Amino acid sequence: MRVSDDAPPDMVRRIHQGHLSSPLPYGVLSDYDRADQEVQLPALELDNGLVCATVLPSLGGRVWSLTAEGGERELVHVNPRLRWANFGLTDAWFAGGIEWNLGSTGHTTLSNQPMHAAILDTELGPVVRVWEWERTRDLILQVDVWLSGARLMASTRVINPDPEPKPLYYWTNIAVPETAGTRVLTPADSAWRTDYTGVLERVGVPFPDGSIDVSVASASRYPADYFYEVGEQQGRLVCAVEPDGRGLGQTSTEALHGRKLFLWGHGPGGQRWQDWLGASGSRYLEIQAGVCTTQLESDLLDGNASRSWTEAFLPVDLEPSVAGSDYDTAAYAAQRAIHEAAPPAWLAERHDVWLREVADVAPEHLVHTGSGWGRVELALRGATAPTGTPFSEVDDESMPLLRFVQNADSAALERISVDRPILPVISDRWLTQLTAAATADSGAGWWVHYALGTAHHVRGDDEGAHTAYRRSIEVHRTAVALRGLALLTADATERADLYRQALALAPQDRRLAVELLTDLLQSGRADEVASTVAALPEAVRAHGRTQMLLADALATTGQDAAALKILEEIDVPDLAEGDQSLSLLWERLRPGQPVPHHLDFRMTPTTFGDTSGHTS
Repeated sequence: MRVSDDAPPDMVRRIHQGHLSSPLPYGVLSDYDRADQEVQLPALELDNGLVCATVLPSLGGRVWSLTAEGGERELVHVNPRLRWANFGLTDAWFAGGIEWNLGSTGHTTLSNQPMHAAILDTELGPVVRVWEWERTRDLILQVDVWLSGARLMASTRVINPDPEPKPLYYWTNIAVPETAGTRVLTPADSAWRTDYTGVLERVGVPFPDGSIDVSVASASRYPADYFYEVGEQQGRLVCAVEPDGRGLGQTSTEALHGRKLFLWGHGPGGQRWQDWLGASGSRYLEIQAGVCTTQLESDLLDGNASRSWTEAFLPVDLEPSVAGSDYDTAAYAAQRAIHEAAPPAWLAERHDVWLREVADVAPEHLVHTGSGWGRVELALRGATAPTGTPFSEVDDESMPLLRFVQNADSAALERISVDRPILPVISDRWLTQLTAAATADSGAGWWVHYALGTAHHVRGDDEGAHTAYRRSIEVHRTAVALRGLALLTADATERADLYRQALALAPQDRRLAVELLTDLLQSGRADEVASTVAALPEAVRAHGRTQMLLADALATTGQDAAALKILEEIDVPDLAEGDQSLSLLWERLRPGQPVPHHLDFRMTPTTFGDTSGHTS
């Protein structure tokens, strides 16, 4: 990302701190498809007759629906389908509702993770609490959802349980329906814009490029983020309203500084992505609020400290003539309406009551269980959980690590399944712990050395990683350690051989196959791809991404007709946000011809041959 020269020094500093090189210790979640089937999900509901909120504790605690007027008025975008795509830090992500994003730039690692949940009886009324240990940062996320009149309230706290300061990235993402006249309003006359060209620049709003009013999202052609400069405003806010003046507003206490609009635009790529993420013709945009001005930045959270805030989400009703008036008039009318319904002083007082009387109340009965990793991390530290967010033992993949740190039980790690290995823990604390275990126990199991190899690998210590992977293979030959060696190997022939050895041990591992096929293409060995694909198991061979790589190889080796045949009906479930591989492949095969709709995920002006500007 290139940052324009007029970015303030503090912004530049925050942009350069807190980047993650890997989502580990979370794994990539990409084994989903696009088939329709009925699913049942646990849901928690708050309803006071004025508003009703539905929370999904098994999917990151997302608020899936928020209705007003006895359920007649849906305020957020409720996706017609629960459809995953590769938009998150761990790949899988789905659109809709209100999500809580803690961690690093991108959709949170917790998007598809179960959260601990409880219902509390408090002086604020019933509170749905969701909480979890976010493992990339080792931070505790607590979100308390409650109702106050016609407002959904969300009081959030991020806790740093350790003495060292840590990067703090947080954004609330609110998906709202988009029609031809949906308008996004916040009192601001400038914003920092990013799009898929990789530039962060300051622009005026609502007219960043001339005559196009980006507050009307459908007027823009290309997807873009607008991070409003709202300065030190009291009661910062953002809202989305329809031409009739009705919509959703959000405001918060001071700790959430940023406000943002994300729009898809009406170009073919944006429309295709929205069809892809939901149902054909279903349209949404996002209004957001975050700790920093932009989502490229991370603040710092001091050691043994916490940061908290309270948000209000509420129906907005403006006069239609005002909603459609000039931007400043409409934005300040929205501000008055939202502040009348949730005055900044009132919101701050409610937050203080929550922080003083509710935040630390111990949940008596869990209604949903998250992961066991919070308990493991506390045991590693010899610490206890905050009273409001207890972490109990959970019989999941974390159990061997809990036994290891509680009882110095190295044998528990030796029993980790080769077929379903636990993803490596890579923090400095774990590196120290596992190094000590490997040093003290010459018979340490394969997993300990594999985890050490990965920990060294992500730190750029290639020699240490190579040694540890080799030691792991000496103890027990595994696909994951062979893959680690492949990633470290510079020689293309040796690298492909290591991948093939790994695949022989884990033939159903589609991601291994994808890495091998990608490497063959990138190392100039496209002629080996077809035979490699033919040898894969049917489920791996038939997957859309495998077929896309095969089509690329066929095109590279001059077999255009065969490549085009694959492209006729290709469906790549885990296509990544911004990935234009399909359209680029079509243009190689059929230069100058229009890209078919099902292949057209292009997101930038240059990919359309349009150099007239961002939003024309």
